[in-house]
Amino acid sequence: MTAQQSKQYPATNEERKKREAEALRANLARRKQQQRSRKTVEQNTDTDEQGSTSDKD
Repeated sequence: MTAQQSKQYPATNEERKKREAEALRANLARRKQQQRSRKTVEQNTDTDEQGSTSDKD
């Protein structure tokens, strides 16, 4: 490997690390949003079930 090639690899690794970090942040944000959506649906379902129970009495 030439000196020029060895200088090139660290930059490539840094770029790769930046891309991976960005992808991880995006995945985390997406998972958090999905989790929030599920909580909202569960809360709505619980409220609906309680309302339905009250209507039957």
